[in-house]
Amino acid sequence: MKYLTLLLCLFLTACANTQLHLVTKGYSKNEVAALKSSLSEQLVKQKIDVVLSDIPLPAMFPDASLALNPTYNQPDVIALLDNWLLANGHKTSREFRFSEGNHYYSKAHLGLYLRKPGSKEQVDLPPYLRTQYCDVADGTLALNKGGQAVLEYELLGDGSDKIDTLKGQWFFADNHLTVDFKEISQTFKLAKEEKQTHLGPRPADVYKPTKQLSKKHILNCEFLIIYIN
Repeated sequence: MKYLTLLLCLFLTACANTQLHLVTKGYSKNEVAALKSSLSEQLVKQKIDVVLSDIPLPAMFPDASLALNPTYNQPDVIALLDNWLLANGHKTSREFRFSEGNHYYSKAHLGLYLRKPGSKEQVDLPPYLRTQYCDVADGTLALNKGGQAVLEYELLGDGSDKIDTLKGQWFFADNHLTVDFKEISQTFKLAKEEKQTHLGPRPADVYKPTKQLSKKHILNCEFLIIYIN
């Protein structure tokens, strides 16, 4: 299921140095940090600062894309970036000027969009998943773009109305979602199903636990999102 993403407009103000906004998809947190460090070393002489951006990578963009203001005219910088891309397993960049992909940059800013090779069909996870038909607890799992997972849940049957919270990291690969909290972790397999709603059957993404934890826990339950439209 593909998500309809709100069009993003970047109105970026000028600063002392030019900024390169690095947008990635499919890379781990450590890989992104390594890419940023390598780019910073390459661009230090050009006085270009590399900053990370967590905006979605437009589906129309190829694996290596460079978004520029139409007045940007620094062919030496573009050539340097293309050489860096080739050295890091990408083809040279496809340039997008002004409003292509609805990303706008001022003259002092660039946008470099990198999708990890082989991850083009990677699933875009929803920001929230909820439990359904869980006899242990009622909960919501938030999947933040920075890789942070936040699980909030209320145990059923204890009469306390207490909300418990777990914070950790999430990772998605090969149709499996892993959430890793300090105290406990679980891996879910994504399944495409239909669920009954007040509007009739609707498609849903259901994340099913791949193991039963040794104790009674909400992470033994399924999490899902139902698409009403």
